[in-house]
Amino acid sequence: MNRIYWILVLWLILALSTFLQLLVVEYSGHQDYRIIDYVITPLASMLTGIFLFFAMILPVFDTTARMSAGKRISVLAIAGLVYSVVFILILHLFPIVFSDQPSDYRKSVFGFFAASFHNVVKNYLFQVAILYAFEYISKETGLIRKQKNLEIELNQTKLQLLKSQLQPHFLFNALNSVVSEIDVNGKNAQQMLINLGDILRTTLDSDFQTPVALRDELSVIEKYLSIEKIRYEEQLDYKIICPEGWGELQVPGMILQPVIENAIKHGFKGLNKAIELMIIIDPERKMIEVRNNGTPLDPGYIMRTGLSNVKERMKIFTGRDDAFQICQEGDWVVNRILLQ
Repeated sequence: MNRIYWILVLWLILALSTFLQLLVVEYSGHQDYRIIDYVITPLASMLTGIFLFFAMILPVFDTTARMSAGKRISVLAIAGLVYSVVFILILHLFPIVFSDQPSDYRKSVFGFFAASFHNVVKNYLFQVAILYAFEYISKETGLIRKQKNLEIELNQTKLQLLKSQLQPHFLFNALNSVVSEIDVNGKNAQQMLINLGDILRTTLDSDFQTPVALRDELSVIEKYLSIEKIRYEEQLDYKIICPEGWGELQVPGMILQPVIENAIKHGFKGLNKAIELMIIIDPERKMIEVRNNGTPLDPGYIMRTGLSNVKERMKIFTGRDDAFQICQEGDWVVNRILLQ
């Protein structure tokens, strides 16, 4: 609904109120009105008001939009006086044109000035108030839209930066794993490179802005874990627990890889024993947990590039500062990704 609609509604209400006022006056015995009076008076008021709105109020209001507040109010005040005079002069032409018993025009005009000039001014002020209200709403809506667009652009820029940081970080770590395997088992190294190629293709094709199905994310993660499994052999066991039918759950693309990479890297830090890594999908709470029972977290643990990127991306994805969490629970280091 725009401002024109509300002005027309205003004048319809004023016309109806004028009609009811005539009924009350006649019912109280102060005046006798003919049927034509009930038609001419409300319609004359409404048609005059609508005509002057488009001919005077709206053009003056829009023209003064770029003026200072004080100057604009002064111009609108002068326009209000002119409007009120013109309104009364036009209004009293209707009985002369349409009534077979017109009253004296001059007497009628001066009488209306004396008794109801303030009502015409009120009508003018109502219309200007409606225009001001829509102007304010339009400006606020524009500011909100502009702020939203800036936030979207900022988030896109952040995501591109995070992507540029993640790809080299992931690639260097994965290649180191392949290099360490070449002299030990060439066939395993070959399979690692094939899986690495698939992962890199997925990473490069992802824009990091469009969510992906959880099943696609887990497919990439299984390839990544197969690379690490070849490298660590019996020292690494992993399990993915995802209830059937929840593969369509939407997640940010490549969100799990840096979490799992960090879990393996720091899980083996200072350890010579096997570790277990679990990926648990909790659809009821729309949460993903990545657990490992490797090296416990230091009390003053600080997130590095990989997890910092995950935290920032999840903040953009959900709007929550706590959408990514890492903590120590007993023997397990727990990473939580909240999807809502």
